[in-house]
Amino acid sequence: MKNKIAGNSKLTSPSPPGIAGVRDFTFARSKAKNEPEAEFFGQPRIEGLNLKIVEHLKEDGRATFSSIAEKLGVSESTVRTRVTRMREQNIIQFITVTNPLALGHSSWAMLGISVGQNSSAAEAAEYFREIDEVVYAMRVAGRFDLLVEVVVDSPVSLRAFLDEHCYESSLVSSVEPMMGLGLYKSLYKWEIPLADPK
Repeated sequence: MKNKIAGNSKLTSPSPPGIAGVRDFTFARSKAKNEPEAEFFGQPRIEGLNLKIVEHLKEDGRATFSSIAEKLGVSESTVRTRVTRMREQNIIQFITVTNPLALGHSSWAMLGISVGQNSSAAEAAEYFREIDEVVYAMRVAGRFDLLVEVVVDSPVSLRAFLDEHCYESSLVSSVEPMMGLGLYKSLYKWEIPLADPK
């Protein structure tokens, strides 16, 4: 696995089989579930010095506290304390994201999902977000209720996923699979805090 600067991971098609893009820093997703429809609301605002620290972490998620402190003209302990506090408040987290295509997962699709009459979009979203093959799940307005991105190792596995989680599920009334033909850009730099929908 080859590390890249956080927030600037770009994947081109076709991807070289030995290269995996890595994201070192991201805003965290809140664990709170007591606020319905809270995907973009109720999160602590990042301002002042914290915002400046976050900007440096977005450029390089592995930057040392001392290097950030030197650039901002503050002490290393100040940066360390603030980063620790933001992690404890679940505002930021440090993770590694690989390019699934480089790991042999050759089939992916965006699923446009409409939920069943006796189901809610929030319930369906909660269901899909817990599935390992799902890398992206968003409730949307418009033609579909949900957009769900799935990455698997083969077309056979994708068919099995659709059978189990869509065609045979009472949560889903219809699904439109949009097969991925090439990945030209994957940019994580501008992620925002997300709360778990209820």
